[in-house]
Amino acid sequence: MRIVVGSGRFVVSLLSCLAVACGDDGLAGPDAGVDASSVVACDENNLAATLRAVPNVTAVTEKPCGVAVDGTAKCFEIVVEQPIDHANPTSQFPQYLALVHRSCSAPTLVGDQGYANSRFYDSELSVLYQTNVLWIEHRYQGLSIPAGADWAWDALTIENAANDMHRIITAMKPYYAGRWVSTGSSKGGITATYHRYFFPEDVDGTVAYVAPASRARIDGAYQTNMSAVLPSACAQAVRDVQVAALTTRRDVTLAGITPYVGAANAARSLEYIMDSFDWHFWQYHGETNCNTIPTDASSDTNFVAFVVDMSDIGEPGSPNTVRSQGALTYEWLTEQGYALQVGAHVAPLLADPIVMRTMEQSFVAQFPEVPLPAYNGTVTAATRTWVRDQAEHLLLLYGQYDPWSGAALETPVHPTSGRFVVPAGTHRSHLDGLSAEDLQAALALVSTMFGREPEMQRMAAAARAATRHQAIVERAERWQWLVH
Repeated sequence: MRIVVGSGRFVVSLLSCLAVACGDDGLAGPDAGVDASSVVACDENNLAATLRAVPNVTAVTEKPCGVAVDGTAKCFEIVVEQPIDHANPTSQFPQYLALVHRSCSAPTLVGDQGYANSRFYDSELSVLYQTNVLWIEHRYQGLSIPAGADWAWDALTIENAANDMHRIITAMKPYYAGRWVSTGSSKGGITATYHRYFFPEDVDGTVAYVAPASRARIDGAYQTNMSAVLPSACAQAVRDVQVAALTTRRDVTLAGITPYVGAANAARSLEYIMDSFDWHFWQYHGETNCNTIPTDASSDTNFVAFVVDMSDIGEPGSPNTVRSQGALTYEWLTEQGYALQVGAHVAPLLADPIVMRTMEQSFVAQFPEVPLPAYNGTVTAATRTWVRDQAEHLLLLYGQYDPWSGAALETPVHPTSGRFVVPAGTHRSHLDGLSAEDLQAALALVSTMFGREPEMQRMAAAARAATRHQAIVERAERWQWLVH
């Protein structure tokens, strides 16, 4: 399914640039720019020295690339010094980067996935276009955290994260002089889009996958969209499983999940799993699993097996500190918003007071000493408008049945941009899920960004890279169960 790209030429006037954030807002700090006279050329024979010469870099370590990098490359962990608050750069924190280097002259794909990252990996784009890849660990995640005394919650803003990317790209571009394209999936997709809103000239284009732009602290529009777009019979069958697991099949379901969560946690875990089970099903599994949904006639064994399989209860998550998890929640509650994931059909069946807490109540209970500002959706609203009316060289890709598509960005009107929807797609949607016609149209837009054609003989390898990429992102997203 293709969402038609708008036609006509959009001219950005000086007045519109003053009205929204077109370009550098002056918050990048005094050392964000690079003096061309001091640039050391990218040296294929001494890459570590090249990288150590990049402004703000404090450490460079060459490491094995691992199995998630396709073909031949060199990989480096890089640490850069970043202001905690770019508007008031008095304190710093170390931000970790993972660089997959193919060539000094190759294009560079850059992204901040919104979470912790310690891995080197390719995406479908880096394989198809044979690019370098620079993954930025998100602020306050993983190892990219301030010292305890410098931890400032109010520095967790969309604008500061955009400035993180801007400062890194500005410093690296003189050394990697090819085209630069930003990307990201889910939280990383909207992070890339926010960066382009603040700094539209930093890169030559952006490919944002399944990027939600929520309209409220807890946005109920997601549930409305699910009711409107999901195949009704399958959606109802999934809802029936939720109800049965909390009522008529509660005892057998508790017994089935106990080996994974322990007897002491089973009752609460069951409610955590079931309150958003339908959301999880459509986000990660989707229509291809509709024929596996148990019915009233199914055995208890089959019912429990389906619950365990579709909830991914046995899958590992990336370790995250309580404080870093709180940082993600703070970002959602203050500016980025989140989805209402608990449907009206299951909410009355929940009894555990901890499970029934809202995301805000959970945050306040965990961090009572942290002031929580009122939700402010100004930046997201402005970004939505910019995407629709002004964004150039921006490709958006969504899954038709992905619950997060309930806050999809609108189709850009500029002819160099477009929005595509994978039919029946989930949150795992990638370019290879498009029809042949839409894939051709999407790649035409992306090729303009990279300034080169894709190597279509690598399409199978690109699909494998997309699967590995998605698994890495999902592992970063997963922590026990979602805190609502």
